[in-house]
Amino acid sequence: MGNYNTQYQSYYNNLTKKHRGSNNFSSESKKQGGFSNFYIKRLTRELVGVLVLFIVVLILKSVGTPKTQYAYNYSKQAINKQYNYSGLLVKAKSVKFKNVGVLTGNLFEKVKNTISSVGGINSTDKDFK
Repeated sequence: MGNYNTQYQSYYNNLTKKHRGSNNFSSESKKQGGFSNFYIKRLTRELVGVLVLFIVVLILKSVGTPKTQYAYNYSKQAINKQYNYSGLLVKAKSVKFKNVGVLTGNLFEKVKNTISSVGGINSTDKDFK
């Protein structure tokens, strides 16, 4: 049995020596590579989306039917429109979450009452469509 213990000990010593010689920074480089790959993939998706929209708008402009001209003019108008977000920000800041909770609760009660007055979910009424 004594011989077995020394072989066991030498085996694990060799494993630890191999582990010490390995690159300990491999996990960090994988994390950094994953981080940059995420942004590269996202940038690629966004650029492909812009390219597709650009091609669609050019096709709408070049085809001379009234519907495509209307679609082109509408998209051009939507792009050129100036939006004013200050009024929206003022409304968003004045929202009281307690009131939102009460309104949501009332809405759920209304839906629940509507479902139960019709006969419920498991109803076998033929009139409900």
